[in-house]
This record gives sequence, structure tokens and C-alpha cells, in this order.
Amino acid sequence: MSEINKVRSTGTLETIDGRKYRGYLEADEEGATFYARKTNKALADWRYNRLHRMDNIRLGGTSTQVTVILKDDSRFIFDLDHGMKVYNFMDEHWLDKPQKIRTRGDELHRLAELRGEKIQVKRHLITRRHPNRSIAGDIGIYLVLAIVGMLMVFPLIFLVGSSLKPLDELFRFPPPVWPQHPTMDNFSDLFVTMGQSWVPFSRYLVNTVLITALGTFGHLIIASMAAFVLAKYDFPGGKAFFAVVTTCLMFSGYVTGIPNYLIMSRLKMIDTMWALILPAFAAPIGLFLMKQFMEGLPTALIEAATIDGAGQFRIFWSIVMPNVKPAWLTMIIFSVQSLWNTSAATVIYSEANKTLVYALQQIQAGGIARTGQVAAANVIIVAVPILIFVFSQSRILETMASSGIKD
Repeated sequence: MSEINKVRSTGTLETIDGRKYRGYLEADEEGATFYARKTNKALADWRYNRLHRMDNIRLGGTSTQVTVILKDDSRFIFDLDHGMKVYNFMDEHWLDKPQKIRTRGDELHRLAELRGEKIQVKRHLITRRHPNRSIAGDIGIYLVLAIVGMLMVFPLIFLVGSSLKPLDELFRFPPPVWPQHPTMDNFSDLFVTMGQSWVPFSRYLVNTVLITALGTFGHLIIASMAAFVLAKYDFPGGKAFFAVVTTCLMFSGYVTGIPNYLIMSRLKMIDTMWALILPAFAAPIGLFLMKQFMEGLPTALIEAATIDGAGQFRIFWSIVMPNVKPAWLTMIIFSVQSLWNTSAATVIYSEANKTLVYALQQIQAGGIARTGQVAAANVIIVAVPILIFVFSQSRILETMASSGIKD
């Protein structure tokens, strides 16, 4: 074969494991080979009938990135000095390539690339998903959303501002939203007050973290396993059991407080952390969310895993749980918010077992002089649930939107 029917370009090869090699890519009418510099060793070699997909990205000037994916899932990424020439040559001789519909814009871009011209892509400032709505309607919707968003975030801003106000600004009327002279004295005074307690501040924090972590983990495991059985298996009493769970959603913690106390008392768990951890395992909201979300999983996925020899626990842990990640992230948020904010004053009496919220509430009972410390304590109490929600809000919204949808 003559050299006229070959094209060559120097550049870099990046393999699927991240290694990079300098050399040159040479293509002819049957395939292409990449040779390492100096050694002339063939690092990548394929015939066109092995190609699955080819992509190219213009990097600048004549330099082009070419990605080659073979039918055996091998992947090679080339950064070539004359990449478009090599790419077009391989694309021309790749006779059995998948047909792709090319628009007039695609063809103009290809011709411009061949001429080495720089392409200017115009992007609209606003991409409208509803062509039947006017620009004025879009602007009106954004204004309403902005106003509602400001109203919703205002209490949080006022709370943070109050924790940074000196004592004289806390009692000013009308109260300023943000302090004129911000100070961290309220937080330092709070830690000094907590340090004067005969139980260290760290003990309250450890108790709260332990209760929240164990209660959330147990709630996640038990609710997920129960939801998997209810969603994907038919057994006598399954619908009646889920109806009971749904009914339990109507009752608040004040209604179930006395039954919980009596049960924990019979189990000898009053004045222990288990009086908070065990009831958290049976919270109905987690089972409801997980069951509704798991019903959207294709049953064929579970049947295929069963045919492949996977056991029920393997199917649950390796297939079901990864696919319902938004649901159990949402359940974790709700459980953390509930357990973190509990004072447990009705079931825990020993000071060494009390939670952080209870300790901070005792500071609030200190009178007007501790108003600044109360504001700082409120910021600490709400910080953890808010941060967890902010980092997982997209998953929560996805779960809430899908919890009532069935295929």
C-alpha cells in the first residue's frame, strides 16, 4: 500500500487507566495504529470493523481530540496535532459505521473545521423550555419565585443576624435584620456557660451524635428491608400492613408519646439512649417513602438477578439499594432532623445522657441576660439539619416527586 493512502499525525495517547504516551497515530484504508515515540512500539491497533464509536472535540488551532471506542469496550483518547485530518480519513474508510443524521449546521461546521476556521457559536441568554409562553411571562415567574425565595430565607438570615448582635442591638425596636456591629461574643459566651456545667459540653454533643447516627442507621436498614418485601412480593396481609403504616403517618409524636413510654418502661430502657433509638427504627415515614419508590423499579431487573443466581439479600443490597439512592437519602434527612432536634426530656433523666438540644434549652431559661446566647444556640441547633438538606436537596425533591408514581 502506498504512502498516499495513509495519514499520520503526532500527538498523545491516553489509555483507559489514565496513562499517557507520546507518539504518532497512523491510519490507512483498513485501520489505524498508534506508535510510541522512539521505540516505535504499537500501543493501540484496530481495524475499522472493530470500531463502535468515534468522537472528536476541537481543542484549538489544528489540535483536535479524537476518542476511539472499540466493540470490546476498549477506549483510546488521542490529542493530535492534525486530528481532524486523521479523524475524517478514518470516518471515510469506516464503511460499516452507524448512520447518524447530520443537519445543515453539522455540515457547515465540518467544512469550517477542514478549512481551519474558528467557529463562533451563538448561545441565547435564556433557554426557553415553553415556546408557547412569552418572555414577559418568564420574567414574571422569575420575579414571583425570587420574592417567595426571599420570604423563605428571611427567617434564617434574621436568626444568623441575631446571633451576631451585641446585647444592646438585640433589644432595639424595630429590630434590625443585620447587626450594625457584628460580634462573636454570643458564641464565646455560650461555650463559656456550657463549660461551667458539671457535665462537659462534649458529652452532650457525643450523646446527640450517637443517638442520631444509630437511630438513622437502624431506621434505614429496617425500613428499606420491609419496603422491599412490601413493594416486590405478594403475601397475605401485605396490603393491610401497609395500610396500618399509612395510617400511622397521621399521628404526631405527642399522640404516641405515652405508648412509647409504657413500652420502653416495660423493656427497662427508660433513662437510656435506647429509649430514643429503638422508636426511631419504626418511624413510618421512611417505610412509606422507600416502598413507594421501590415500586417504580422494574421487576424484570430483580427476576434477571434471580436467574443469575443472586440471593435475596444480594439483590436487595447490590441492585435495589443503589437504584433507590434518592429515597434513602431523603429518609436519612428526615431521620436526622427528627433525632437531632429532640430534647428527650420525657424519657432521659440523667444529666450525663441528655442531648445537646436539652442543654441549650437550659441556657434559654437563664433569663434576659442570655438572650444573645439563646440566639447562638438556635443557630447551632438548626445548622446541621439545614446543611444536610442543602447538600441533598436535589435528591429529596426527586424522591418526593416520584413517591406517588407507578409504572
